[in-house]
Amino acid sequence: MTATHRSYWFAKFFECLYLLIAIYDCLMMMWGTLLYKLFTSFGNISFARLFTSIIIGMLILSVIYSIYWNQKSKKEGFNSEIRHAFLRGVMRYFLAFQVSAYGFAKILKTQFGHVYMRDNTPIGKLSGFDLTWNYFGHSYTFAVILGLLQIGGSVMLLFRRTTLLGTCILLPIMLNIVLINAFYDIVAGAFMNSIIITTGLLYLLLLRWPDIKPVLFKEVVIPPLKLSFAKPVLKLLVIGLAFYSIYRYVVAVPPSIFTGRWKIEHFTRNGKTVGENEWMNGAQNWCYVYIEDGGRIALCANPYIFEANRAWFGQYTYHAGKKTLNIVFDGGTKRDTTRVKISNYNGKQMQWDTKVYDDTLKLKLVKE
Repeated sequence: MTATHRSYWFAKFFECLYLLIAIYDCLMMMWGTLLYKLFTSFGNISFARLFTSIIIGMLILSVIYSIYWNQKSKKEGFNSEIRHAFLRGVMRYFLAFQVSAYGFAKILKTQFGHVYMRDNTPIGKLSGFDLTWNYFGHSYTFAVILGLLQIGGSVMLLFRRTTLLGTCILLPIMLNIVLINAFYDIVAGAFMNSIIITTGLLYLLLLRWPDIKPVLFKEVVIPPLKLSFAKPVLKLLVIGLAFYSIYRYVVAVPPSIFTGRWKIEHFTRNGKTVGENEWMNGAQNWCYVYIEDGGRIALCANPYIFEANRAWFGQYTYHAGKKTLNIVFDGGTKRDTTRVKISNYNGKQMQWDTKVYDDTLKLKLVKE
């Protein structure tokens, strides 16, 4: 008699839970709208309670059946392999459906589609969700490539021989999606769905760990090298030099104490106050000063949005001893340096006294 392979209890539990998740997902696709309307008619709390009850119920059922299965599998003649084959088949087909649906959504533009309202929304006002969709939706070609990879990987999941290859294609994509969903405030439903898909792919990968481990950690036999004791030093040196190459830039260009967006609250030119609406009459009637790390500065007239075509761009250096900001505007040379005397600086506000061309300027700035 051939001995049957015994699996761990957790494998049984996970596969049972995944089956219930797949069934729940199919039911929600067919009757989700109807159920949502039915239970929200009693209030959103009722729907939330129903959802929570379903999740708890699935966990309890999975625990109960997996314990029963685990006990039965210890007896001779109980065929666990056929159950594993069925449940893993359901998992592969469910994952293939879910991921390929997202792939087709990208190609057919129901994901990353253009939203015209975003075009006129200041980027600082966009949510993490809008930023993500705006970024990925910028290139339809990229979306198509990503969609084709998801569809291709999903097709491979449908065949046992190519399941590992499909998993290796899809897992990096899904891990990236999980991180985006987590840190860019994507809606909770999408985040949970990405977690479910990624854990399923990880499980399929771990099932093939005995096959993967020799490939990943196989010892490479090479001719012995002299001074082999230096190899650990060289390995450390490679990473150390990578760190130093960036660190020396950070030290050479430290963050500026003035970095930020500064509103010009009061502006006088040659002793005359520049009115609030004067910004419409010339790009030199600035309303905001944008000071960036790395010595970059921009002065913009428009008080509502940043207009690059009307802004004055330049590079600045600060001399702490003289409390002077030296600005060279784009297109100028060191001989065209504009020297700004800074006074009354307290981290939140400051005053500028300078001369630009033949105009004597006084500006009171407040940091926002």
